Amino acid sequence: MKEMRDWLMVAAVIALCGMMMGCKSDKAQRPVNGTMEEAVAPGEAPQAVVDLMKQVNIDDCYETLMEDKTTGVSVWSLLKCSDEVSSEGYGIVVGKGDVKTALPHMRHGRMPRARYDATTGDLWILGSDMEGTGVNVERPYLLRFDDNGYASIANSIDPYEMQQALCKALTYSIDGQEITFYAEGKELAKATNTLEDMGGFMDDAIYIGEQISYGIEGPMTVQVTPGVNFVVGKVLHYDDMPTISATVTMTDNGSFKLSDFKVD
Repeated sequence: MKEMRDWLMVAAVIALCGMMMGCKSDKAQRPVNGTMEEAVAPGEAPQAVVDLMKQVNIDDCYETLMEDKTTGVSVWSLLKCSDEVSSEGYGIVVGKGDVKTALPHMRHGRMPRARYDATTGDLWILGSDMEGTGVNVERPYLLRFDDNGYASIANSIDPYEMQQALCKALTYSIDGQEITFYAEGKELAKATNTLEDMGGFMDDAIYIGEQISYGIEGPMTVQVTPGVNFVVGKVLHYDDMPTISATVTMTDNGSFKLSDFKVD
């Protein structure tokens, strides 16, 4: 009987040690993971949008995104083709003076924004490539005007390319329920998980890619909110997570770089 009790005690100690090892913190920095596996195709506008925008007539089907009376530059987004037909989030018109450029295949989504920099001649338009519950993935467009006043897209940033650039820059470590975020090896922020009954963190605990947005009020910035991947379920959770931002320097040749990481 005594031998049985001794065996049970040893087994209990081994089990306890295993549990403690399973809860051991991993303070080593690990790269964040991306939810997008490939480039995001901008898509094509419905035929109804293309047909309507063959002739530009700014009426109540459009919403004014920007109007600069000093430079004569304006931007409109197409809300609907008619009372019965939606634009499905497609269709932008850019105006400079009396010249209007129709961009039917540009997807603006639900919350587009625009800003014109008269000093550089840069016209920035933010559209959305993916929207939904817990998902907001924007795409910035850089437009330029030719000598006749017509606008064209000089560059845009695919959400996947931005995700990959952020994945190279951002890392994290875990100490119990505390997650520390780093940018280019420098500590940015700490966040404490308060969600219970989720079965603990997965080995690949932190993902980005579902929430990427931009600011264009001044120098362009990108904002990303990391999501936590738990053992229970495959849905990312954003409770208690910080929003990390960085300055984006964008060029006409399709490249960009990130700098000045901080927490908003």
